[in-house]
Amino acid sequence: MVLNKQPSQRINRKDCGLLKAASPVQCTAIPLINSLKLCTENLMHSSISFKDFCVSVCAKEDGLIKIQVNVFGTMTDCIFEEVFTKKVAAAQPLPGFRRMKGGKTPDIPKEVALHLIGPSKVKKETIKKIINCTIAEYVQKEGLTASKNLKVQQSYEELEAAFEPGKEFFFDATVHLQ
Repeated sequence: MVLNKQPSQRINRKDCGLLKAASPVQCTAIPLINSLKLCTENLMHSSISFKDFCVSVCAKEDGLIKIQVNVFGTMTDCIFEEVFTKKVAAAQPLPGFRRMKGGKTPDIPKEVALHLIGPSKVKKETIKKIINCTIAEYVQKEGLTASKNLKVQQSYEELEAAFEPGKEFFFDATVHLQ
C-alpha cells in the first residue's frame, strides 16, 4: 500500500477530463469530497454495496481501477476496538496499572490507555487494516486478479485527520490489475 505524499489539489470535473487526455496521473489528486461528488455524478451505476462499506468505481483504465470507498461507522468502530484491544494486550505494563495473573491487562480506562499507547499508532494501524480489508473484499467479490500495488490517493495525514472511530470514513484508491 502506498500513501500519496503530496496533499490533494482541487481539480474540477472539466479540468479533470482535459488532464486525463494529457496525463492520467495528474487527475488522481482530486480531494476526498470532490471525488465523491464526481463518482456519484458520473457513475451512479458503478456503485457496489457490501455489508459495512460501499465501493464506487470512478474510472477504469488499462490495468487500473480507480475507486472511492465509503466505510460505514460500524466497521470503523469495530476495527478500531479490535486494534486497540490488541495494542493494549501487547503493550508493556502501563505505568500505574499492574498486570493480573496470567499476564492479562486489568480494566484500564479507554482514554488513559489510548493516551499512553499513542492515538496516532492505533489510528494508523486501524486505517491500514480498514483499507486492506475493504480492498481485499472488493477484489474477491468482483473476481479480479489484482497485484499487490495499491495506491491510496490521500496522504496519511489527510486520512488520519478524516478518521474518527464510529463515523463514516472515505478514501480513494487505485487498484492495479494483473
